[in-house]
Amino acid sequence: MHNNRLMLPDSWSPLSGSKILLCNMTKLNLSFTDNLSGEEQARLQTISHPTQAKFYQQSRCLLRTLLGQLLHQPPAEICFSTASHGKPQLTQHPLQFNISHSQNWLAVVTSPYPVGIDIECYSQASRKRSWLALAKRFFTAGEYQYLSSLSDPDLRDKFTRLWTQKEAVLKAHGDGLNAGLDKLDLLSQQHCLDTQTYRLEYCAPQPELQCAVGIQTTDSVIVDYYYILNERLEIQPVQPPYISHLTLRPDSL
Repeated sequence: MHNNRLMLPDSWSPLSGSKILLCNMTKLNLSFTDNLSGEEQARLQTISHPTQAKFYQQSRCLLRTLLGQLLHQPPAEICFSTASHGKPQLTQHPLQFNISHSQNWLAVVTSPYPVGIDIECYSQASRKRSWLALAKRFFTAGEYQYLSSLSDPDLRDKFTRLWTQKEAVLKAHGDGLNAGLDKLDLLSQQHCLDTQTYRLEYCAPQPELQCAVGIQTTDSVIVDYYYILNERLEIQPVQPPYISHLTLRPDSL
């Protein structure tokens, strides 16, 4: 490993609450890129687009470096496995983690509980989507009707708010989108995924970024801190401009 280290705050210990690290990868110059496993190296060779290949390489090395420092292990020796539905997890530590990326942004969440995160980035280059068509296909009838009553830009913002929250909970559940976005009704705060209770948090930690975190727990604490990684590899706290919370209990739809 090179001499680069992330400058972690003293408050960021592995199992002391749930924490989010946000990284704008275009602003980082990471040189510790020799930490990939053989499987990750093979995956990297299949990515033909240079920008996507660089993002994959540096984001995986960043994840390994963060987990290595939290667990006091060499990053290259961090071992991952997959749960029954394909969700990545650590093989030798109870710490839970999840990642999400959108355009140039990467988000990593660590937690003592099963956790999922989803981010969406808006920019001038954002791809135009048919929000209502997606909602009709993937959301509940009530959510689709609610979105149908909105006009741009409220439609885009409210659709993204629902989508990120649903995906965060499904990733915490472990089955991802395969579990079905329509099994979560965020307007009634009900779900029929399993018998678990999920805490859900939604915020805008950066002006162009929307973020949702789902945690499988009955604990009232959601996220202790949001952090951002700057160009000097310093991890600094950031206060989102607004945060909303939901509790999804195991009520049958």
